[in-house]
Amino acid sequence: MKLPKLNKTATRILTILFMVALPIATLIVSELIVRQVLTLPIGQWFADFDKRVFVNAFLVLALFNLFYILPRRWFMLSGIILSILLLVFAVANKIKMELRSSPVALGDFYLLDELGGFELPVDFNIPLLAVVGIVLLLLIAAIFLAVPRIKENWLLKAGVVLLSAFFLFALWTDKPFSPMKQANFQTSWWKLEIALMQNGVLGNFVMLAKEAEVEPPEGYSVDKLEEIGAAYEPAPAQENSEKPNVIFIMSESFADPYFFGEQHFKQDPIPNFRKYYNESLHGSMYSPEFGGGTANVEFEALTGFSMQFMRADFVPYQLFVKKPLPSAAHTFRKAGYETTAIHTYFGWFYQRESVYKQLGFDQFISGDFMDLDRPNDPSQSFPEDKHITDSTLETLDYTEGPDFIHAVAAEGHVPYWQKEKSDFLKDGTLPPETQPYLNYYTAVVNNVDKELGRLIENLEQRDEPSIVVFFGDHFPAFPNGNELYGANGAGVVDDMLNDYDDYLATHKVPYFIWKSDGNEARELDLSPNQFGPITMEMAGVEGNVITAILDRMREKDEAVVPYAQWQSKMGGNTEEMEDLKIVQYDWLHGKRHIADLLPDMKVAAAPDYHLGLYPEMTVQKVTEKGGLYEIFVEGAPKYAKLLVDGEPIEEIAWRKAEEGVAAFSVSQDLIGAGADIQLAVLNSHGAVLSKTEAFKMETVLQE
Repeated sequence: MKLPKLNKTATRILTILFMVALPIATLIVSELIVRQVLTLPIGQWFADFDKRVFVNAFLVLALFNLFYILPRRWFMLSGIILSILLLVFAVANKIKMELRSSPVALGDFYLLDELGGFELPVDFNIPLLAVVGIVLLLLIAAIFLAVPRIKENWLLKAGVVLLSAFFLFALWTDKPFSPMKQANFQTSWWKLEIALMQNGVLGNFVMLAKEAEVEPPEGYSVDKLEEIGAAYEPAPAQENSEKPNVIFIMSESFADPYFFGEQHFKQDPIPNFRKYYNESLHGSMYSPEFGGGTANVEFEALTGFSMQFMRADFVPYQLFVKKPLPSAAHTFRKAGYETTAIHTYFGWFYQRESVYKQLGFDQFISGDFMDLDRPNDPSQSFPEDKHITDSTLETLDYTEGPDFIHAVAAEGHVPYWQKEKSDFLKDGTLPPETQPYLNYYTAVVNNVDKELGRLIENLEQRDEPSIVVFFGDHFPAFPNGNELYGANGAGVVDDMLNDYDDYLATHKVPYFIWKSDGNEARELDLSPNQFGPITMEMAGVEGNVITAILDRMREKDEAVVPYAQWQSKMGGNTEEMEDLKIVQYDWLHGKRHIADLLPDMKVAAAPDYHLGLYPEMTVQKVTEKGGLYEIFVEGAPKYAKLLVDGEPIEEIAWRKAEEGVAAFSVSQDLIGAGADIQLAVLNSHGAVLSKTEAFKMETVLQE
């Protein structure tokens, strides 16, 4: 059957549809796909953020019409292909949002071979995909058979292409004008889903891609990297000595409450911290953040790099950690340590599930894999630090050999509620508008202090030596514009943003490094990137060129990297700091030449990296009693889901049977004969993080 040819008018109308209607329809469908995961629906996006909508619309129009220079049929074909690719891109964004709560960025294309690392939260309907494929083939055939070859206005085509290219050039280079700046695009690096909601799928991707381009520092070259490699020799490992466990405890918003004035207190809320602080290596850690930005402090502490060498609003975890990166975890794992990351909050936050793999951890125990008192809820207070202590001790008991544990404790996180009475503060010495917040915060850090004491007391009773690094990530941010700091509160600072002394005062948080053997008091102020090399030296573990640079800095009493905005006050970067800056650029943004120059610098993710302490969840047995099945599962946390033929059953009860084993009870009436049963850990978006093999009750039931 021969298709009739379209007349000229119909052909031109169809061409306009491919130029305008198809791009706009693709944009709308893409936003609908992604916004199934977001709290801001597409209707509200169109209504509230019109300028950003226009930028996205012009972007998609320019992309499609860049191919308008092609003959008409090929232009239509290119439109279909581009529409398919953009819709696939939208689906990829939806999947990544569900898995990790962040959109696709340019660096994610390096990770296409890792898609099997997590079970995707979508089921691909093969018959439907086949039907869609057939329809597309028929549509393509119809274009080539029904669209006639008519004379085209090549001057018009050239004009449309040049206009499209001009907009794309301006969008990427911000010259001669910046569409994104004009439309007030958002850059919420700490929580990328907010930017995605406001900027749109395509516009946000372009913004992320632009920010990934970082100019090299002065002097960056292969020759300079070779020179740096030869200039810094890491201290050799100490042989024939028992390797101590090394535990980093980064405590959210932990600061000494006495900072607000010891005269306001009737009792010390942090006696354990003060005891270990005074007995150990201690001092002030110059945090790069205030009131937030936990991941940036963590980035420095684990990698040895510095946030002072990049833009202040960057979050490397979100933007740059897409491939294996040198870290304390890599170094300790190379020395025979089991490396574990622990955090009581959602595993997807700051993309930690994928970042920790690139940083060399063997496993990551997030709140998803803990027996929390209640499930994580962003609207409520964060999990108590007792879960950090429990997970740390369980890890030490479960693993063999020495451990490197990096634990991010979250109990001190905002929100801070108001507490009218305090066991620690005197009444009436602070303004009534602000004292209730300090009352609450002080009660929180007292709980943190109790868990710190429980952890170290347990370590002291063990036969194996240990090193504990305890530090707060930054000062807390209180409601009402942080008035507690100023004249309306404690009056300890006047202008923490613009005054140098006030800035330093609210960025220096206390830390200590405690040793179970040979602990002695010594004071040292430092940047968080010094924690890795100091503990490697204490543990007798050989470092690398990065730690050797940091060691040299400490030898010269230059353990603090000056804040970028206060270079004139703090004396500027030293030669060693400039060398570190060049190495950092090479790893994060360059070609990683130094890994070729220094084979010892090569890093690779742990081959068996997994989520949770236990490599897999395993059903041990199933019993029945009183109309109930009781399923015993190794490695299953309290809030694991029971799936029956893929659907979750809510009416289940949990109990801890023994260390590492949970027992789940469910009514026999809810389990049909021959049903496929699984226990699974799901994240807050419904993505499967871990699960048991499917089984049937009748095959595993024990009398």
